[in-house]
Amino acid sequence: MVQLSEENIDPVLVLNKADLGFDKQHIEEQIKHITRRIPVFFTSIHDPETIHRLRESIAESETVVFVGSSGVGKSSLVNALCEKQILLTAEISMSTGKGKHTSTRREIVRLDGSGVLIDTPGVREFGLATHSTGLLSKILEISDYDGKCRFTDCTHTREPGCAVLEAINNGMLDPGVYQSYLKLRREAWHFSTAEHEKRKKDKSFSKLVEEVKKRKMNF
Repeated sequence: MVQLSEENIDPVLVLNKADLGFDKQHIEEQIKHITRRIPVFFTSIHDPETIHRLRESIAESETVVFVGSSGVGKSSLVNALCEKQILLTAEISMSTGKGKHTSTRREIVRLDGSGVLIDTPGVREFGLATHSTGLLSKILEISDYDGKCRFTDCTHTREPGCAVLEAINNGMLDPGVYQSYLKLRREAWHFSTAEHEKRKKDKSFSKLVEEVKKRKMNF
C-alpha cells in the first residue's frame, strides 16, 4: 500500500477466499487503520455478490493489476470477474500446502463493460523501496501524533515526550500498527542506504574510467 501510494497508484486490498472459515469481525478490527485509507473487499468465487461488488468498483477504461502470493486465487478471481474461464488455475499443493505458480507471465484481460485486468505471477518476495518516511507515517496514521513530540527529530522509539509512544500507552494507537511502522521504516532506510552506497560506487567507478581515458591519451 505504501509503495503503490509512492507511485501515485490507487491501492485496493482484496481479501479473497472469504468462503473459508475466519472471524471477520476480528480481521476488520485488525485492519481498521487500512480501511480508513483504501477500499477493502472480502471476496469468494463461490459468492457471486462479493464478486459483483468488486466488479462494480472497476471503472470503465481503468487498468487493474492483481498482485499477491501464489495460491491466493488471483487467476480464479479474474475468471469470476469475467464470468468465464480465461486463465488457467490450479489447486493448492497437497504436499506443501502452498499455492502453485499457475501464472508464469502477465496476462491482460478486458472486462466487458468495464476496465482491463492484469494477472501477475505470484510474488515470492517484496521489499519497500521508498525514501519517503513521511508517507509511511501518514498511511499508518503515525503522523497523527508525531507532530506533537517534544523533539522535532524524535525517532518514536525511546525519547521522553514522544507523542507516538504515549498514544500506544493510552490505547490510541495499535501496537501492531506501530511495529509495522518500525519494520517498514527499517526497510525504507535500508533501501535509501543501499541506493546511496550504489551512487558512491558509480561515482568512484566513473572517476576511475575518466582517469584511465586520460592516461591513454597521454601515451
